[in-house]
Amino acid sequence: MRRNTREFDTELRANGEIITLDGVSYQGRTVLEDGPDQFAPLERWAKGVAETLGEPVTWRALEKGDLAARGTVQPGPGAQNLRAL
Repeated sequence: MRRNTREFDTELRANGEIITLDGVSYQGRTVLEDGPDQFAPLERWAKGVAETLGEPVTWRALEKGDLAARGTVQPGPGAQNLRAL
């Protein structure tokens, strides 16, 4: 790991369940740079998935089993619900 980085267990959830699309489970380990925007990459990742699904997506980052951060993003206007198609 590079200096000034930390590793987190991360996941994306919709309706309380970990998202799986095309056989890919949206959870794993992520290395993020320390700083005020440390979790911005997770928020962007969740926003892209929310746009694809057309529904809110919650992201979580755990460090050594403890919740480090979480957030929920909404899809933009006009996004279609992929699961309803």
